[in-house]
Amino acid sequence: MNRIFFFLLLLFTSSKTFACQCPPLQPISKELCKNYNVIFYGKVDSVSACAVDGISTVYFTINELYKGAVSPHVKIDFDCASPCLMSFEKGEEWIIYASYPKFDKLTVSLCEHSRKFISNIANDYYFITSQRTFDQEKKFLETEFGVQSFVENNDLNDQQKVLKPHNDQPSPINKLFLLLVSIGVMGVVFLVARKKK
Repeated sequence: MNRIFFFLLLLFTSSKTFACQCPPLQPISKELCKNYNVIFYGKVDSVSACAVDGISTVYFTINELYKGAVSPHVKIDFDCASPCLMSFEKGEEWIIYASYPKFDKLTVSLCEHSRKFISNIANDYYFITSQRTFDQEKKFLETEFGVQSFVENNDLNDQQKVLKPHNDQPSPINKLFLLLVSIGVMGVVFLVARKKK
């Protein structure tokens, strides 16, 4: 009986103490930046509630854009329910490394390079792993990529118009040509089928 009780206690406590297991994080480099579509330094405007699917959205105002084509205000989805959940609060400053798993849907992950400004370096996990402060990392990104211009909303709208499906109709001459070719092909098929009978 004691063994069963001990086993159940161990099972219960181990499930409660499960933590996110991220692989060791390499210091950010120009090569690792290739893994991200958008990189910027910005401030959190607001955060949505955690949805049923375990995803929440954080809204940023970008101060400096280093990589990617985005407007100054951007929204990013993140995990808010699993052991690897992230946490954002209004007014926090972040360096964000985001990716597009789907078109027009930026995401970040706890196990990647996004980092929050923490005034006490002793509490900054990313400083411990990379030996680079928040400001040093900003300087690194400015040196490697420069500060990029934002995409204007009008440019995005024009791009979307170009990319939308088209329903282009052939000219009247092309329609007549296609009709004659179709009739010719049907005639050949009819003759071949008749000979085989």
